[in-house]
Amino acid sequence: MTAAELMAELSQDEDYLRMKAAQEEQLQARAEVLRRAEQPIVDDLARAGVEVSSVWDLVNTSEPYPDALPILLDHLQRGGYPDRVMESLARALAVGPAAFAWDVFRDLYLRAEGRGEEEGLAVALAASATEEHFDALVDLLGVESKGNTRIHLLRAIKRVGGKRGREVLESLTSHPVFWQEARALTKSRR
Repeated sequence: MTAAELMAELSQDEDYLRMKAAQEEQLQARAEVLRRAEQPIVDDLARAGVEVSSVWDLVNTSEPYPDALPILLDHLQRGGYPDRVMESLARALAVGPAAFAWDVFRDLYLRAEGRGEEEGLAVALAASATEEHFDALVDLLGVESKGNTRIHLLRAIKRVGGKRGREVLESLTSHPVFWQEARALTKSRR
C-alpha cells in the first residue's frame, strides 16, 4: 500500500477521523491556555512599544528588542507561568545584550523544575555569557540534576574561554553526557 492509498483509506475511516478531531481539539485547547497565560506579558510588551502576539515571536526574530528585555526579565523572575511560557521567556532573553542578567539566569536555572524552563534558561546562560562568566559556566557543568540541558553551555565555554575553554572541551570528549558535543566542538577548531 502506498502512502497516498493509506491516506485515502484513513480519510474514510470514521474512528480515525474522530481521533484526529479530538487530537486537534486538545491541541487548540492547550494553545489557548498558553495564549491566555502569556497575555499579561504580551500586554506589558505592547505598552513598551513591542508588538507581538506571543513571546515566541521574539525568539524567532533577528531584530533587536532592547525595550523588551527588562519586561521579559521581570516576568521570568515572577514565574508562575506554565513551563512552555517560562521557556519562551528565557529563550527570548537568550541574546548578548541580556548579559546584565546572567547571574539571575544562573540562579533561576538552578531552581528551575520544568524541563522547558531549564532548557530555555540554559540557552539564555549560553547566549548571554561573557568572559567573566567562564568559571561559573564550567561550574554549572557539574550540576548533574540539570541533565543534558547543560550541553547548551559548551558552545559558550568555547566562545568565551579561549585556550582554557578548549581545554575544558577536550577534557569532556569522554564524558557520558557531553562527549558528542565536546568532540564536535573540538573537531571544528582543527
